[in-house]
Amino acid sequence: MTRSPVGREAPSTEIHSMIHVLERVGRVLEPVDLKSTVAGLPDELVGNKEEISRFLLLSAILDQQAESPTARKTAIQIHAIFGDDLFYAPRTVMLNFQKLVPLKTDYKISPAIGRVLPRFGWIVLRVGAFLIYEMTLDNRKLSEELGRCETPRDALGFLYSSPVLESILRDKAVKMYISWVGHPDLGIDVSDGRWRKADFEMPVDGHVGKIFSRTGMVKEITHEAKKGKSARWNIISASQMRPFIQTVVNENSGDCTMVDHGAFRLGINCCPDNLQGMACDSCPRTGTCMIKDEIDCPGVCLLSDSCKRNITWRAY
Repeated sequence: MTRSPVGREAPSTEIHSMIHVLERVGRVLEPVDLKSTVAGLPDELVGNKEEISRFLLLSAILDQQAESPTARKTAIQIHAIFGDDLFYAPRTVMLNFQKLVPLKTDYKISPAIGRVLPRFGWIVLRVGAFLIYEMTLDNRKLSEELGRCETPRDALGFLYSSPVLESILRDKAVKMYISWVGHPDLGIDVSDGRWRKADFEMPVDGHVGKIFSRTGMVKEITHEAKKGKSARWNIISASQMRPFIQTVVNENSGDCTMVDHGAFRLGINCCPDNLQGMACDSCPRTGTCMIKDEIDCPGVCLLSDSCKRNITWRAY
């Protein structure tokens, strides 16, 4: 890893304006995306704080090194197969793992993982870890244990106190999960209003890092190698940039969860890695874009006026 100047930097006034835009986008899209994560589940499950907390933990575990839509679909399919046994009889589920074999067709993992572990092996590893963690809870309720924590950071510490979760949940995934179940505007709120929005920590993935880099909202980039050392030299190391991005956001917003999600969605939809279909001056995908109506898109990226277009930097 190495560090390099970002290129053109944004002044503080423009940073504040862009952070405000990202927060607004996140406030619109994060609840919609969370709702899509549980679409198709029984209403009684979605309305049960304990069961939805466990289901979303399974989703977060599956949504690593995999395509997110297929991971979330797989989580729903797993519940369809096992029903409430998934939450209350984990040993029974483990003894019937063969029922999960058909799911390997739709569950898409990264090529790098696929070279060292078969797709069904990845499902067994992930789902098995979830079930083992449930066994360690014994008769305790996950939602209540999380709700007893004073802050989101304490909740992170509680989850990572489990060797099973520490080994299976990466930093981005665990922060994402804590925001799902704890953010007061997302409908689950295990803390019953005690956790402040300002106390959450940003998950930050490559797309979020890319938005903050290309717009010039950060001064330096942590990336994979020195220029010219490899074809991947300009890929952002999002986890190492998270503290710097978090600082910028905290200086300009009291809700980093929504800022993070807004940056993620614009990074996916408006600012592609391959630079094909960039929405800087005009968006060629306005006819097919899935988010334009929700965010009142003017036909260009919402950050276009202030973005410094440091397009060297890539998410993946």
